Amino acid sequence: MGIANRIGFRGRLVTAMVALVAVVSISIGALLMLYLFEDEKARAVEQLRLGERVAAEILERRTSLILSRLDVVVRDFGFRSALASRDRATADSALENQSRRVGARFAVIIGSDSQVLATASTPPENLRQRAETLKLLAEAQVNGFASQITVIDGRAIELVTLPVEAPGLRAQLIAGFELGEEVADIIERLSGTEVRYRAKLPGDDNFQFLSDDSAMSDGRLRELAGVSAENQMGSRFVSSPHFFTRILILSDDPQTSLQLLLLINRDASLAAYYKRAIEILLLISGVLILAALIALIVARSLGRPVLALAEYAKSIGDGASPEPPRIRAGGELEELRHALGDMLEKLKDREAQIRYAASHDEITGLPNAHAFLNSVREGFSENQSYRLFGLRINELSNINDTLGLAFGDKVLQAVADRLRHELPDHSELARTGGGEFLMLADACTGEALNALAHQLLDAVQAPLMIDNTPFALRCTMVSLQLPEDAQDTDQVRRRLNLTFELAQSTRQRVTHYQPGRDEDHLRELQIISDLTSAIADMGLHMNYQPKLAMADGSLQQVEALVRWIHPELGFISPEEFIFLAEQSGQITDLTRHILRRVAQDASHWHASGLDIGVAINLSTMDLTRPELIDEVADAFSDWKLPMSAITLEVTESALMDDPETALETLGRLRQLGVTLSVDDFGTGYSSLSQLRKLPVQELKIDKSFVLKLDSEPQDQLIVRSTIDMAHGLGLKIVAEGIENREAWHILKGWGCETGQGFYMSRPVGASDLLATVNKLQDMKPELETPGETTP
Repeated sequence: MGIANRIGFRGRLVTAMVALVAVVSISIGALLMLYLFEDEKARAVEQLRLGERVAAEILERRTSLILSRLDVVVRDFGFRSALASRDRATADSALENQSRRVGARFAVIIGSDSQVLATASTPPENLRQRAETLKLLAEAQVNGFASQITVIDGRAIELVTLPVEAPGLRAQLIAGFELGEEVADIIERLSGTEVRYRAKLPGDDNFQFLSDDSAMSDGRLRELAGVSAENQMGSRFVSSPHFFTRILILSDDPQTSLQLLLLINRDASLAAYYKRAIEILLLISGVLILAALIALIVARSLGRPVLALAEYAKSIGDGASPEPPRIRAGGELEELRHALGDMLEKLKDREAQIRYAASHDEITGLPNAHAFLNSVREGFSENQSYRLFGLRINELSNINDTLGLAFGDKVLQAVADRLRHELPDHSELARTGGGEFLMLADACTGEALNALAHQLLDAVQAPLMIDNTPFALRCTMVSLQLPEDAQDTDQVRRRLNLTFELAQSTRQRVTHYQPGRDEDHLRELQIISDLTSAIADMGLHMNYQPKLAMADGSLQQVEALVRWIHPELGFISPEEFIFLAEQSGQITDLTRHILRRVAQDASHWHASGLDIGVAINLSTMDLTRPELIDEVADAFSDWKLPMSAITLEVTESALMDDPETALETLGRLRQLGVTLSVDDFGTGYSSLSQLRKLPVQELKIDKSFVLKLDSEPQDQLIVRSTIDMAHGLGLKIVAEGIENREAWHILKGWGCETGQGFYMSRPVGASDLLATVNKLQDMKPELETPGETTP
């Protein structure tokens, strides 16, 4: 796939066409070569058949000629007289002369008593005892003559037998004629084949060639010696690497198997075939070259419009609007060009729709927040001054919930129409989400600003008639002066929201941005951002304020109070950063951190022999977390004192926000054995019936009722009534904010169980707690007996 991509469309087209032509050409060439080879092979086979017939005819005629010559010899009167004289010397001489004349290699005359009567040219010694000799003699007695080809002394010899009749004599002539090179040359010349004699000599299982083969290499001789007619299914045709061979069996005697091999040199026979093969290869190469040239021309003619269309499509994909390419092609390419053109037009329409949808509000058709901020950004870049107005419909969600979304959409459209009508010319109006509209008008200040703002607000809040339903809106109007109140769009968004928050809290008709509000907001953001690292890096500090038993002035508990000294902002009040932790969702981490820190400090002072309990404040949100119980148990798993020495203080507001969840959580905390206390009692809105259901053990009177207890009769009435009520409900009382000795003894006289305040001790660090305990010991006489009024 990677190679296909790299060679491109035209390369693939050329490759495909050349490959197709190559496959077709090679297939045709291969078939043609196969047919030519089979034709050459058939021609060789036919030539060998012809050679076989020629060889058989020559051998037959040669035998007839020999018989004719020998017949003349045996009828010769002188020859028969010599034999009849039984003069051996004369008989041998006559036979020698006659055999030489007919070209016999040897001759012998055997009488009817099997005695040798005459010999010529020294016939083989065992000729008379050879089986083929006896067979010839018997056959000649029957037929009048006989002949047979055999191997004698490593030579191919044809034995011919004729009867000899002389006066008083009956004998048979046996003459041997050699099948030499002369016969082979005649066969070769007439048949166009090579001729070789081969035979298996006695004691040798391999064929041996009987003719002179010095001109043939040893390898080819071994190849011919190995060919066997039996392996060719009786066809006697053998195809070997260098020869086409036909085998003629001259003697089937197992002892001396004599064969005549007719040979056609394979290389010579296939020379024409090889020549044709080269010609076919050249033809295929030429066809391929021609096909490549044609493919290049076709690919070039086809690739050019394709590339033009590809470039056209790429330009469309890049967002351009190119002109359709002019291509000299029809059919599919022309249709493709039209399709790309149609696609371009549809893309333009769709892009325009998307751009409009991305920059406009669907309900009112006004620019949205993104488009409006772009206008503001352009104004900043051009150093222009504007007055930005913001308007929010206060109860749009209630309108949608009660009257339906369709009605709410009509309200938004009506507001947009009124604002568009009231705004000065060249102003910009946008709906930026929900019931919020933003407007850019020319810069104005003072009376002009107030007049325009009130004009817009009055127009929007004027009674509406929607679907025959009279309707009036309440809206919040704010304004910013640009670029004085904000220098970029981020500041615009942030300070606009701050101004809306201020307007909703002050309930003014028109609220202008007040410099400095954003700095407070940024400070809160920094506190929220740094609180996480302060918790992780142990940047918070724990102070502890003693809680004394008013009966004897002994130290019972210390209340854990978290403090934070910010490295840049300095001291941050707990009320501020705890509130922000609740708003930012970090209160869980903060409470978990305080529990662990208090448990660690408590373990240290317990180890030093100071056995006092602790009181810890819980947030409103802590009571909504089921895992709080496990966190308390885990933090105080090594607590040495009874669990009742741990007091968890919750405010009235926490109990009243979600009383059912708070009751469930307090119940489970109570099962741990800890003491539960209602903190800041008297400042909330808890009812007595609700208080009666809470599983708490003490009430902690808010310090605002105790600070001036010695001089404020109303505070005395409230505190004493609270103490009596708590005792009536079986609850203990803790009074915080004790500032003087008089307040201490007043509370002690009313039966208050526990006191806490600066009069006894301010909050101290964990390391100073032991010294504070010693100091409180010194105060015990003062706490036990009323004395003079504390200055």
